Amino acid sequence: MQSDFREVKLSELSDIQIDYFIAPSKTVEYRDMMIIKYSGEYGFGSAGNSDAVYMKAMGRAALEAWKPDAIILDWSDLKYEWGDMLEMTLDIDTGCCQPALPLAVIVGPPCEEAVRTLLLGINSDEGLEKIEWVFKNKDKAIDYIEQQLQKAGS
Repeated sequence: MQSDFREVKLSELSDIQIDYFIAPSKTVEYRDMMIIKYSGEYGFGSAGNSDAVYMKAMGRAALEAWKPDAIILDWSDLKYEWGDMLEMTLDIDTGCCQPALPLAVIVGPPCEEAVRTLLLGINSDEGLEKIEWVFKNKDKAIDYIEQQLQKAGS
């Protein structure tokens, strides 16, 4: 009997580019933070579903490989306009029996407004400043993560 298997690759799901950066905490010994930088164009609406799946899978793979103690998702160069499934990429660290890792998100002009409506609702007049873990600046995101690591260590 002949099977109908075909080769598949995660990279076929999306054209999103992903880069990983890791650094030790400057305030808490033996703790590392990771920046996962996503860039490219996220598909509009349901056309972005496979982008979200890819982003989450690649983020989870990075956590498994390097085991950081905190995560910064850098979406500052991600062109994102609409699509609910982007929110699933915020859950890359959920798993059995462990608390969630400290998390921050960096947004930029290509995605800021769409992320605001995703997280606060399309009818919301509130700004992203309302969400303590979303930032427009990498240094502020890092400072927030450092504070979270300090809280977790005490």
